[in-house]
Amino acid sequence: EHLSQNYPSEIIRLNRKENRRHLWELSGIIAFSGIVVCTIVDLLISKGLRWSLFSDVSILASWIIMTFFLYEYKRTWVIIPGLMLTILVALLAYDIITSGVNWFFPLGLPLAISAFVAAGTVVVLYQAADFKGFNIIAVTLIVLAGFCIITEMILDKYLKGSVDLRWSLIAAVSVLPVALIFFFYHYRLKKGNQLGSFFHI
Repeated sequence: EHLSQNYPSEIIRLNRKENRRHLWELSGIIAFSGIVVCTIVDLLISKGLRWSLFSDVSILASWIIMTFFLYEYKRTWVIIPGLMLTILVALLAYDIITSGVNWFFPLGLPLAISAFVAAGTVVVLYQAADFKGFNIIAVTLIVLAGFCIITEMILDKYLKGSVDLRWSLIAAVSVLPVALIFFFYHYRLKKGNQLGSFFHI
């Protein structure tokens, strides 16, 4: 009787929750089976664990990422750090498998953190009330320009030992005018309308 007024919506909510759980269980079975198959095949062919280590790490990381999307998709503050931690651990595992921790800390770690900070910035701004129009495209381009510069700095430091910015500056200079056009169009011509109103969504 207590659920009589919300009975249909309650049924839909329970069905979605149950479907997510079934999908998670099925994906877990598939992931575990893939890890077992890759490991056994590698042991039979290579007489040891070689390429299967990479595939096992990739499969496990993919399943963990899928788990985050299934259960934490509404909580950005949980899913972004969770994804970042999963990918960082996977990259560290790759480095340990190949060379015993060689490129992860000077290259993989800063690049991954920079990428997630850039993506997180765009996501947080998009969820803000004032960034759902063409201004979010402009912000994304500016963040992308900054990420390109940081990427080249990290690569130069790792490969050459010194920073000599070239292609990232060209990319940033090329992107900034486009971003300014989107800002102008959003705040002056469209009066801050959201993207949905422009595309009639």
